[in-house]
Amino acid sequence: MKQHIENLIAFEIEKGIIEPRDYHYVKNQLYHLLGETILDEKFKPQLIQTPSEALEPILDILVQKGRLHDSVVERDLFDAKIMNVFSSLPSTLEKTYYALHKISKRQATDYLYNYAKSLNYIRYDRILKNISFGYNPGHIDLQITINLSKPEKDPKDIIKAAKFTDVNYPLCVLCKENEGFSGNQKRDSREQHRLIELQLNGEDWYFQYSPYIYYNEHAIVLSKEHVPMKISKQTFENLFELVDQFDGYFFGSNADLPIVGGSILSHDHYQGGKHKFPIEDAKKITSFKSADIDIDLLDWPLSTIRLRSNNKTSVVGFADKVLAAWKNYSNPDLDIIAYSGTTPHNTITPVARYKGDYYELDLILRNNRTTNTYPLGIFHPHADKHHIKKENIGLIEAIGLAILPARLIDAVAQLKAYYFDQKPLNERAIIHQTWFDQIAKKQKLSADNFDDIIKFEIGKVFEQVLIDCGVFKKNSYEAFISFVKELIVWKNN
Repeated sequence: MKQHIENLIAFEIEKGIIEPRDYHYVKNQLYHLLGETILDEKFKPQLIQTPSEALEPILDILVQKGRLHDSVVERDLFDAKIMNVFSSLPSTLEKTYYALHKISKRQATDYLYNYAKSLNYIRYDRILKNISFGYNPGHIDLQITINLSKPEKDPKDIIKAAKFTDVNYPLCVLCKENEGFSGNQKRDSREQHRLIELQLNGEDWYFQYSPYIYYNEHAIVLSKEHVPMKISKQTFENLFELVDQFDGYFFGSNADLPIVGGSILSHDHYQGGKHKFPIEDAKKITSFKSADIDIDLLDWPLSTIRLRSNNKTSVVGFADKVLAAWKNYSNPDLDIIAYSGTTPHNTITPVARYKGDYYELDLILRNNRTTNTYPLGIFHPHADKHHIKKENIGLIEAIGLAILPARLIDAVAQLKAYYFDQKPLNERAIIHQTWFDQIAKKQKLSADNFDDIIKFEIGKVFEQVLIDCGVFKKNSYEAFISFVKELIVWKNN
């Protein structure tokens, strides 16, 4: 164990998380936490690439000694305690961040991102296990990720979690109170988690990186207060304020209604990062001009209006008009109904970025109405695609990055054995049989092309999922154009 401790300390010094001057202090803290006796022993540090290369063998030894139960939850809770020994106080980290921010916005985020990875808050070794590939049939370019980074819970952990009394603190996984929270059977540890406080149009918000990043520098900005998601004019203002505060980052918000919103609607938050999404290269159906704003209607599966100007105030003002009009727009012929009684169905998923000398705001129109035919949502992945994707289509997927479940890996292996060896499909893979049999009829499958063809077909299903979620389909683009034309007339008057 001692060799691994030395390796970990050397790694954190090399990454700039602690200074060589901190060596004896950190060593004493770690030895005490891990129950090791310090003797006059010399260990030459060995080079490691990630904290987990030292943490995993340390945890293995603790399991062997009976100090730790061998489960994912308990290992993760304990390795966070180890890494917290290296962590700075939030105020110290924040001062360093803003000192760097005065010099360079990019230098500040580079520092913070490296900090989160080096402290194993961003579990980068797990994220590297994700399988990513592209889908490009010619008319669209999508990004596909099969998410293998977050391990499934051990049955023993599930039993313990059922017995655990949750005190409802913090209120949710986004709340500011998570900073330094030690975690429990139902909540992941956030011991080495640190936030950066910032101001958005006079209100207190916090910036952090996601522990399981879905794309490069995947960031989350959360409200200081535990208040529900709400798309409004202030949302657009806040997104542009963030674009100004961060170099080269986009920022967007999930919609604020169930089905078309994200997984956490109880706490207002945004997502951002340094990543180019497929929607950025979407072609145009048509374009308009209104004063100093360029307005593009995108040829994208989800109906999207792009506003572009060097005047962000103009963009925000027009976006507010779009939001107000869309909230009250109904077109029964297209199954778009704005209200059921007083229950609203229309909202927007907005995405902001700064490109060149221009501010861009994509407004993705959403509707969450359900029917007996579509109990999960008319504009939601339909049942014939649930074997690939059943969950809500939030911000990240709406702009072209699929986050698909890890179960697909086992399913593809099962399908391969089913096709080449005539082995029966298990319960988890049989939901893919109809889809796969159709592929096998159309394609000449071989050992050499099987994986590539299946990846392409998975991408095709994701494209169809996005089409399901679009309120104006290709055959109703005229209605889409009319909706925007009326807005331009309304604004100009």
